[in-house]
Amino acid sequence: MKKGWLINDTLTCIPGTKTFWHDLLDWLPELEDKTNGMTPFNLLPNNIEREYVGNKPDYVIRNATYFRPLNIQSKTISLLQDLAPNNQMQIDVCNKSDVVVYNSPYTQAHYKDKITAKSVMIPLGVDFNKFKPIGEDFSDELGILPNSILFIGANNISPKGFDIMTEIINNTDYNFCLVMKDGYTIDNPKVKVFNRIDHDKLIKVMNSCEMLVCTSRVETLHLAGVEAAACGLPLVTSNVGIYFDMENGEWGRNVKTLNYQDFITEINYVKGNLSEFNPREKFLEIGLDTETCKNRWINLIDTL
Repeated sequence: MKKGWLINDTLTCIPGTKTFWHDLLDWLPELEDKTNGMTPFNLLPNNIEREYVGNKPDYVIRNATYFRPLNIQSKTISLLQDLAPNNQMQIDVCNKSDVVVYNSPYTQAHYKDKITAKSVMIPLGVDFNKFKPIGEDFSDELGILPNSILFIGANNISPKGFDIMTEIINNTDYNFCLVMKDGYTIDNPKVKVFNRIDHDKLIKVMNSCEMLVCTSRVETLHLAGVEAAACGLPLVTSNVGIYFDMENGEWGRNVKTLNYQDFITEINYVKGNLSEFNPREKFLEIGLDTETCKNRWINLIDTL
């Protein structure tokens, strides 16, 4: 079995939480964590190169951003999930890699004229066994208004496009549920706000809403939308992340502009045609679940 090194500054910035880097370590038993808990990016390359002299792995999986190319001969897979197409160091890292892994078609599109190395697209997977329709409405328990439209994000213009979301709220009579991470509050009787909730509560919230809206100007993936779709919510999204250039369909509606009126048009459409949407099955079909992500990574390593 091929031996590998996982190279990043840390596995997680939030103690007690698991990230995709943890998933890779679980899926690839011969992959060794080389973060040493926390190694600053400015020290990381030299540390790795010193250790490499007497202990060469078959391959490495590294963050494509934040630290320079490594002077090693092992096969290099660079995971590119941070959008910085004008970062020459990031471009150099990718072009010196054996394989670049993009996390979405949106990310890939920003580098089509810059990165010449072999590449694949493997979206980060969502646990469809955890995020799923529960068959129970928690509106009364959570204080969510009937037929609420869900937004998950923060109160900023970029990347989350909250100015667009505000216009949608102000120019419709619909109910809304906002799950925020920045302490946001609003005095509006048709809006319920949550801040910094855990996944168990989030799943209850998703099962109590009618659809999710993503107004982001930039998203390299938008996991929150995939999680909502796994819970059965149709989506109305801007043309970013995993939705980039997706045609309207069972999953939801893609708004190609950032005009709030165009969002409202598509929201109206979804509300009037809920029975035609099956986002969970559509996203399983295109492989946005954890198991498919795992299998794609295992296959990538096997075919290096």
